[in-house]
Amino acid sequence: MQRAPEREVLPGGGVRLTSGDAAFEFARPAPRVLLVTVTGYDKGQFGTTPLDEIGSVLRIVTAPVHLFIDARDAVGATVRVSQDWTSFFSKQQRDLARVHVLAGSKMVELTVAIAQHLSRTGNLIQIYSDPAIFEGQLAAAAASARSR
Repeated sequence: MQRAPEREVLPGGGVRLTSGDAAFEFARPAPRVLLVTVTGYDKGQFGTTPLDEIGSVLRIVTAPVHLFIDARDAVGATVRVSQDWTSFFSKQQRDLARVHVLAGSKMVELTVAIAQHLSRTGNLIQIYSDPAIFEGQLAAAAASARSR
């Protein structure tokens, strides 16, 4: 029997989910901006919990939301996990202004590119390999959201 991931509320209101050597951390640097940091290999041990966390933000924040996924320390994900993310992006696309993904490996980049294509969301998902560009986009989205 698989253990449920541990959920911890962080100082500042963020949330960390952990299971073994893998983790998801959720932070809201500004209104309508969500940063998800992923580490390790998601082999399904989280179930839909990470998507549920994102969904809970989408339900309480005025859309559209800029979703930033820092996957530079992610190792990869199973096909089933990738399918869940693809379905999520497809269903939630109207609540998302843009999904920015920083891929730290070719494996993660390819997985995200496949999800991007299969989700049929057009240009919703932007993939980055350069952390500086990703972080610049995050800073710009946060500044814009704070000024509204």
